[in-house]
Amino acid sequence: MRRQKTIICLALISAAVVTLSGAYWQWRSLPLTRVRVRATNVPTIFVAGDYAKAFSTNGFVHRLSAHQLMTRAMLVKVAKNGTVTFKRYAPLRHNPTIQVVFADNHHPKRQAHQLTTVMHLLKQRYHVQRFNAVGHSSGGNIIFDYLTTSHAQAQPRINRFVSIGTNYPELPAKLHRFPRQTAVLNVAGQIWRTSGDGEVSLNSVMAFSRQLQRHHFSVQTVVIHGGPIRAEHSMLHINPSVDAQLVQFLYGISD
Repeated sequence: MRRQKTIICLALISAAVVTLSGAYWQWRSLPLTRVRVRATNVPTIFVAGDYAKAFSTNGFVHRLSAHQLMTRAMLVKVAKNGTVTFKRYAPLRHNPTIQVVFADNHHPKRQAHQLTTVMHLLKQRYHVQRFNAVGHSSGGNIIFDYLTTSHAQAQPRINRFVSIGTNYPELPAKLHRFPRQTAVLNVAGQIWRTSGDGEVSLNSVMAFSRQLQRHHFSVQTVVIHGGPIRAEHSMLHINPSVDAQLVQFLYGISD
């Protein structure tokens, strides 16, 4: 009898945890329920940070596609030897997403070089002429290095760039090569009244915005304030408030 009661109690606790977790994440997703954006065929590539796998950008794609703000379109995998494979889920229409995942996922310079091949193949095989880019942590560095490097192969043209929780130590030396037409959304986290998101300082992230403004680039800056579950470095890319800022910046608010 005691064993049966224990099992029942554990089952009830598990059910309560699942219910409360579902309710919590539904509440957390409220910022996206009010968002309406324009639909275009310009794809957005997502690049995550150090040691990231596909699940690091799955959250973005799942939340935004679940709210019909974007379309999960493609997963691109880059092997350690640079071989690129494409898995297509849908046509590149209606704000399509392209997740780029590197097997060698902790060498940003090498990943930036490999991204050159990815973007060339997207242009050559899938006729991508323009694109947006979203980078979290060192994913932002990978995209920035790609954008500020000369390429022998034909490349699509960057439209908008979202940088989340990223600092740019090499910015002064490379900013003159950053594409002039690029509009930038720079997102930082600040846990309560601390100096940053727990991993990257607020001042170092804001330095990117200051340099862009100084050189007359188009830049918007958003600082996510709050507790660790909202503003901590690894939580920024699973924060629906960031999703809402991101998708409205990329595609514009629908009438």
